[in-house]
Amino acid sequence: MFCSYFFWTVLSLSGILSNFHVRGCDYNCTDKPVFTPSKLVVQFGMSASANCSACQHACQNKSVGLEKSIGEEQKNGRNILWTVDEMNAYPTSVTCYYNKGKGSHCCSKLPITVYQYPKKVEVGFLDLEGPMLEGKQYILYCYVFEAAPLRNLIVIFYQGGTEVSREHLKDNTEKKPANMSILTSINATKETNGAQYECIAQLDIDPDKPPYDTRSNIFTTNVLYKPQFDGPVYRLITLTVGDPLHLNCSAEGNPRPSVTWELPSAAAFEGDVFSVDSVTTEHKGEYKCSINNSVGRTTVVFNVDVRVNYMNIILAVVAVVVVLVAIAIIAVCVHCYRLSRTGKYNLKDVLRFRTPHVALPDGELL
Repeated sequence: MFCSYFFWTVLSLSGILSNFHVRGCDYNCTDKPVFTPSKLVVQFGMSASANCSACQHACQNKSVGLEKSIGEEQKNGRNILWTVDEMNAYPTSVTCYYNKGKGSHCCSKLPITVYQYPKKVEVGFLDLEGPMLEGKQYILYCYVFEAAPLRNLIVIFYQGGTEVSREHLKDNTEKKPANMSILTSINATKETNGAQYECIAQLDIDPDKPPYDTRSNIFTTNVLYKPQFDGPVYRLITLTVGDPLHLNCSAEGNPRPSVTWELPSAAAFEGDVFSVDSVTTEHKGEYKCSINNSVGRTTVVFNVDVRVNYMNIILAVVAVVVVLVAIAIIAVCVHCYRLSRTGKYNLKDVLRFRTPHVALPDGELL
C-alpha cells in the first residue's frame, strides 16, 4: 500500500515539475542558455529535436531545467536534449533555464513554428448560379482549408497565367490550423468569357526556400454578352453598275447571334453575308441587318448607291454610231453594186458625185 502511494506521489510530482512555469526569468542575463538550433520550424505530425546548453560557467552547481508543453527531455550535466516523436500540438516556444538563486532564473526561449500545408484550396464566385452577365461585377473567392500558421499564408489569384490579385496574411495571429476565405472582385466582360481562374495558396515558412504551393481547382467563366459588330453601324457604299456587292453582318456574341435582313426589294434573305455578283440600279437602297441574341440586339445599316458610268455612256453611243455607219456603208455598197450590174450607174461616178452616163438608143447621138 505504501509503495503504491509512493509511486503515484512521485508520478504526480514529475507531472507537476514537467508543467512547471518558470517565474522570474531574466532573458538578458550573462552566460544565458543557448539552443541549437536557435529556432525550430517543423511540420505538423513530424518529429523534432533541439539541444540546450544551459550555461558555460555561471550555472555550476545550479539547477537547470526545461519548460515545455510537449516532448521529452534528457539531461546530461548542463546540457538538455529535447525531443518530440510526433509534433501534434502547436507550442510557441520551449524555455531553457538555470536557477540563479533567490527565485531568479536565467532563461532562453526556443521559438517554434509548427506549420501545416493547406489540405485543400477551392476557387469560385459567390452567389453565382448559371452564366455571368456582361457589365456586372462578381466576387471571386479562394477558400483555404486548415493551414497554419496563417501569418505565413499568401493567397494569389490567377486569370489564365496572369496574376490578378495577391494577399499576404502577415497580420493574422492564428497559429493553429484554420480556414480562411480571401475575396477579390471581377468585372464580367466579353474578354473574360471563357477565362480560367485559379487560386494558389503559398505557405512561406523558410526564407531560404521557395514557398510551397497548394493549387485550387480551375473555374472557367461563361459570360453572356450582346452581339458585338466589328465596324461602324452605319455605312454609305457607292458602287457602279456591274460592280459586286458584299454586305457582311457577322458579329460575336454569347449566345451565338442570329441575323435577319430588311432589303430594298421584297426579296427575303437569311445569313450573315448578303452578296450580289453584278449590281444594277435596282440594287440601290437601304439594307438593314438586325443581329440578335438573348442578351440584346445590334442593328447595322448599309446605304447602297449604284451609279451608271458617263464614260460607259459615251462608249455605248460611239459603238452605236459606228455600227450605224457601218450598216449605212454596207447598204450603199450593196445598192450600188446592184445598179452597176444593170449598167445604170458607175460606182466610181457615184462616189465622185459625177453625173451618171445615160445610155442612148442605137443610132442616136448626143
